[in-house]
Order: sequence, then C-alpha cells, then structure tokens
Amino acid sequence: MKKFKLLLLVLLFSLSLTSTAKNISIAVLAFSGEEYARTSWQPTIDYLNAHILKHRFKLVPVEPNKIEYLEQLVQQQKVDFIITQPVTFVEFQVKHGATSILTLVDESKSSKFGSVIFARSDSDIINLPQIRGRSIAGANPKGLGGWLIGYNELKQHNVDVVDQSQVSFLGVQDNIVNGVLNGSVDVGIVRTGVLERLSNSGRIDLTKLRILNQKKVKDFPYLLSTALYPEWAFVKASHTSNLIAKQVASTLLLMSPGSKEAVARGYWEWVTPIDYQPIHELMKKLRVGVYKDFGKISFLQYVKENLILSAMFFIVLIVLIMTGLRVLKLNNKLKVVNYFIEQQNNMILDSVSEGIYGVDLSGRCTFINQALTDIMGWEKKDMLGKLQHEILHHTHADGTPHLSHECPVYETFMDGTARFINKDTFWKKNGDSIFVEYSTTPIKDKLGSIFGSVVVFKDITQQIEHQQLQKQYEQDLEHVSRLNTMGEIVTGIAHELNQPLTVISTTAFAGSKLIESNQYSASKFLDIFSTLSKQAEHAASVIKHMRKMSNKDQSDYSLIDINVRIKGVITLLQSFIKDNNIRLMLDLDQSLPLVFVQAVQIDQVALNLCKNAIDAMSIMNSNKVLSISTKCLNEAIEVSVIDTGSGIDPSIAEHLFDPFSTLKKNGMGMGLSISRSIIERHYGNLYLEQSTPGMTIFKFTLPIQKKS
Repeated sequence: MKKFKLLLLVLLFSLSLTSTAKNISIAVLAFSGEEYARTSWQPTIDYLNAHILKHRFKLVPVEPNKIEYLEQLVQQQKVDFIITQPVTFVEFQVKHGATSILTLVDESKSSKFGSVIFARSDSDIINLPQIRGRSIAGANPKGLGGWLIGYNELKQHNVDVVDQSQVSFLGVQDNIVNGVLNGSVDVGIVRTGVLERLSNSGRIDLTKLRILNQKKVKDFPYLLSTALYPEWAFVKASHTSNLIAKQVASTLLLMSPGSKEAVARGYWEWVTPIDYQPIHELMKKLRVGVYKDFGKISFLQYVKENLILSAMFFIVLIVLIMTGLRVLKLNNKLKVVNYFIEQQNNMILDSVSEGIYGVDLSGRCTFINQALTDIMGWEKKDMLGKLQHEILHHTHADGTPHLSHECPVYETFMDGTARFINKDTFWKKNGDSIFVEYSTTPIKDKLGSIFGSVVVFKDITQQIEHQQLQKQYEQDLEHVSRLNTMGEIVTGIAHELNQPLTVISTTAFAGSKLIESNQYSASKFLDIFSTLSKQAEHAASVIKHMRKMSNKDQSDYSLIDINVRIKGVITLLQSFIKDNNIRLMLDLDQSLPLVFVQAVQIDQVALNLCKNAIDAMSIMNSNKVLSISTKCLNEAIEVSVIDTGSGIDPSIAEHLFDPFSTLKKNGMGMGLSISRSIIERHYGNLYLEQSTPGMTIFKFTLPIQKKS
C-alpha cells in the first residue's frame, strides 16, 4: 500500500498545470484628459474584445504628466500595450525594450504629421528669423507636433528661441491658437490639422492667421511648416508575448478603414509599423528625454558606471552565496517533506488540481480525490464500488458509444502497460462532456501482480478551444501577409498587364483599318486573331494568378507541378525583374514528381523569397542575378532562390525567421516567419543556407508523396 501511494504522488507531480487566460491592459496617452481618452478609445478596445475572445482587453488612460506612473505599470507588467505619440514610444523603446507593432493613420489618411508655426495675420512677423526675442507658445516640452518638430525647424533657421525668446507651454493646443489670436503670445506651434479642425468647427477664422515657413507636400492635406514624422504607435511591452501581439496586430489590420471604432477617436485605420528612426534622430539632435545627455561623457559618469559594475559583481556574489545557503536549507526541508508526504498522502491527493481515481481488476472505482469531484461533479458515493466506464467514459464526443473493451483504463490492468492519452472525452454528473488528457498506470503488489490501475487527468477543454482560435488567427495573419506582399507588386502587375493590353489595342486597330480599306484576306485575319488570343491569354493568366494569390479561402490540397507554380510567380514579378535590370536564371528539373500541397500557400512562399531577393539587389548597380532552381532529392523536392545582393548580417540572420523580424524599413516582419510556418505544415523545411556579400541562398523542401 505504501508503494501504491508513493506511485500516485510521482504521477501527480509529473503533470503540468493548465494555463489560464489573462486580462490585457492597453494604456493610452491622454493629452486631452482621461475622460476624453476613455470616450474616444473605448470603441477600439471593444473591437478587440469582440474579435479576440480568449483574452479581455482593458483601457488605461494616462495623462502626460503621469509618465513615471506609466513606467511603473510597465515595469510591474500591469500594462501590456501602449498607444502613444512617437516621443513616448522612443523613450519606452530605449529604456524598457518596447516595440512598435502598428502605426496609426489619421482621419486625413496620412501616417505622418508635422508642426505648423504661425502668427497673427496683422503681425509684423513674416519669417522665422523675426521670431527672435518674441514670445512663443507650445503644448509641452516633450510634445512632438505641439513643440519639438517646430522647435527643430526654428533651430535649423538659427533661431534658438529657448535662449532668445519667452517660451510658454499651454497644454491643450487649442489654448495656443487662442493665445496667438488674443495677442497674449506672438507665435504658436501646434500639430498639423489643429487649425483646420478649429476652422471647420467655426471656432476660428483662418484668414486672421499667417503661416510661417509654409511648405507643400504632395497628398498631405494640412497646413505645414516643417518636415513630416511618423504618426502615433501601437506599442508592445517587452514582457508581452509575441502570440498576443500577433493577434492584436492582425485584428486591427483587418479593421475596416473609416470604421465607427476609428472615427470615434478621429483616425482612419492602422497599418504595419513605419520607421521611427527619424524620431530617434530628432531627439538626439535636440537632446530630449532619453537622449538628453547624448554625446556627453563626463568623468563622474565614467566613475559612476564603473562603481555600478563593481556593485553589481558583489550583489551577484551575495546572491550566489544566499542561493547556496537556501539550497542547503531546502535539501533539509526536503527530507522532512518526504516523510510528511509518506504519512499524509491522502491529504496531498485532495489538494492537487488534477483529477485522480483508481480502479480494481473489474473496473470498479476504489478511490477518488477532491479535484475529480470539483471538475466532474461526481461525489465519492456516486463512484466508489461502481464501474468507472459507465460513469465517466461511456460515450465518445460525437455521441457514439465507447465500448468497454476499447477503454485504455481497462487495457492497462489487462496487459500491464502504462498509457498516455492526449485527448479523450469524460462526462460530468450534469450530462456535459469535457476534453481531457490522462495517464493510466498499472498498480502492482509486492509480488509484482497487477491488482488495478490509477488514472490521473486534467481538463484541456479551454486548451483545445485556444488551439482552434490560434489556428484561425494564424490563417488570418497569413492572409494579411499575402495581401501585403501582393500590395507591393500591384504596380508591377499593372505594368505587366499594360503590355498585352497595348498589343491587343494596336492589333485590333490595325484589323479595323484593313476592313475599311478592303485589303484583307483570311490569312491576315488569322494572324490578327492569333495575336489577340495569345495576348488575351497572357493577360488572363496574370490576373488569374494574382486572384489565386489573394484568395483567403483557397486551402484545398492538390497535386501540383512545382515548376509551373514557380513560372507563375515569375510572371507576377516580371516587371520588377526588368525595372531593376536583374538577370533571371532558371534551372528547373523537368523530371520532378508532383507534390501534394496547398498550391496558393506554396506560391506565397516562393513569391516572398523571390521578392526579398529582388529587394536585396535593388540598391546595387551591377551584377544583379536572380537564380531559381529545382531538383529532386531522395524523398523530397528542393527549391533554391539565390541572389547576388550584399548579404545578411550574421547577427540578424539568427533571428531572421522570428515574428516581427525584418530587414525592410516599412516591413511588418512576418513574411519569412509565416513562410517557414507554411512549409513546416507541409512537412518540409525552409532555411537560409548561405549569406555572404554577393551570394545569399534560401532553400525549401517539400516531401514527395509515396505511391501506395
């Protein structure tokens, strides 16, 4: 009996705990007050809650003067995401390892903004140098559109207003405009779009203001005095999992442009993150925030840094000593615990979260623990002495009977072989079923004779539901990535289609002129119709392939010729190859067997690899060669994509297939990650074989279906 109880304890502690869902907090920088932030951003949070059912998202408005409080929340892992202006994002990126997963597009459909520098129209200030010595107002010292961008423009014109003018910060940007109009300040700096908003609402007359250093940027709708910088960022804290980040990013990317959720806050949509390096450079130049001491190294700072290193060494040493002492103490405690377990095992069994029960050789229950009662609703009086199969295990999930001779619990004490079942169905007392994973182990007496078996199980219903939801999110993200790649080549597709359409138009016009002149013959018209047919087929093949690539629901497996799919991808990329003066080399093994795959997904992988190769060579002036080859291995086919670009840095190559890892400034960083996931689901392998200056080789393999 003692060995039996010890066996139960070993099985108990070998099982992992079931993960639970968590609440996700999204902080937002509330420049216009917490109440406005709650009203305007809550629809976006509601949208996430409606589309991501696994987690619950909560809005946490934080006013700009409480940034230190927000930092504490991030460090304590009480905030998972932040919606904020770019300066604050850079601060959190440098100090806490935060990353941007999305960039906001405002209601003007622009992902960038700048500053407007202005005075009254009746003022004698007509250019930036005349601001010297005058009073000037901004929003706050770390405000981007409401101060820093405009301040940088003034410094570029040799106007250092901090030393030469009276500067005041008025908080809400509406106050800056009113201050200029009523004459309390001479010059104001506000974010682009503020003046138009106040004018459209009838609060100001734009003719009473003079825009200083006015600039025109194509397709930018607002008055502007400066360069443009990236819009607000949707920021992932360093502790937030990549899985949740992918779910949030893909969900917001799929939000309809101009939706009611977006309009509530005054933006248009979210896009994949753009490059925020200009914000870093601006802050370095102005020595603001985390870059306030940029370029400055003092003796005291040097001494301080070395003292910190020494202190850290001794701290680590002390921690190691304390850890060693604690290990010794724990070893002594372990001896006491082992004795306690041996004496009090029944109490321990009732304290664990997994369900445990035993059966004799007839299949009747001999004991159950408290967790089984909590999970299943069956009491001891309901099960003890009764057939467990008739109570817990009588029916499959689809409603068909589960025969007793097929029950793993019975098979275990019949053949003495332990079993682990990763998915099965148990039935609660109330008639509901749950998915479980369980182990069943034979119980032996001192002579080695089997007298029953013990079952340890846990409820995995939520885990199964999570897997199904995760699979759907992965499919959605693959579709977004495919559309993103297709969006990059739209111009090329238009160029590729223009050629056959031009030929069709010209040929048709020539045919009409032949008819008018009565100088036609059957042979000439056969030539004309043949030309029209070939060009129409070419245009149709390009359109057909592009429509297949953008089709989210096309997921059927079929036998395909990989050479044909590669030629189709080359068709879509032909204009990019020509425009970049790239020489294309194809070495396609014509004896390749067919492979059983999802054709569109394999197209996506090939397109992504080829497009990356073209991009890698776009900055080169010569020796640009794209090589694609196929060959047959023992049990698989191999596809190689080779370019003559500058190669990939080894430090980057290590994380090349990680989510959100990218070499492109405006890339989402999901192409290679999704491509590898697609190939692995087809039981193949995608890898970087070599990358040196002048030679980068990506390869993927697909298994050959064996004939039965």
